[in-house]
Amino acid sequence: MEKLRIMVCDSHEVVRLGISFIFKCTEDIEVVAEAGSCREVVQKADECRLDVVIMDARLADECSINTCKVLKEKYPQIKVVMLVSPTDEDSIFNAITAGADGLLPKQIKSEELTKAVRMVIEGKSMLDPSITTRVMDTVKKGFFNQERKEAILNPQERRILGLIAEGKTNKEIAQKLMLSNNTIKNYVSAILSKLNFSNRAEAAAYAVRNNLGQHRAAN
Repeated sequence: MEKLRIMVCDSHEVVRLGISFIFKCTEDIEVVAEAGSCREVVQKADECRLDVVIMDARLADECSINTCKVLKEKYPQIKVVMLVSPTDEDSIFNAITAGADGLLPKQIKSEELTKAVRMVIEGKSMLDPSITTRVMDTVKKGFFNQERKEAILNPQERRILGLIAEGKTNKEIAQKLMLSNNTIKNYVSAILSKLNFSNRAEAAAYAVRNNLGQHRAAN
């Protein structure tokens, strides 16, 4: 039986080695590549035939979410499993909108990790219970049912909200708009205040729900 070919991506070498060791103890999964940055992820995906990419949702160069989107667009057959903190709502919702096939907590046990990899290969979406609870708690707040509020934002704020909906980080938004990180941070705070959201994840989910991607935000 041909083994599943995976790549392990984490900024910390010790973590990469630990995850890789878990799979070396299995008979049906093989680690064929490792990456420590988003650039390496894309480069090695181009070089290797992969079935699954396991990636920290917050790699050191802060572009994990966009890298997930690139992988899913360029190699739709590759399954992407993101490792997140269950309390990191930004990463959770951004990873979902980027097309991640699985979301797992960084503290996951070894047998659960290998089980999750096999599940996503079978075409099943994998959300760890701790993450599902966080998503459901946010949805239950009822922000999906709010009236459209983006009209109270100025054009620049609407544009930034659209970029948030696309899963962009503050750093990526700053680069795209040629503004400082602090300026973008201030804009995001203003958006949250005007829309009466308590955090960025709520604003991102509202924007996705209401189709506020960049094509609309630019209008």
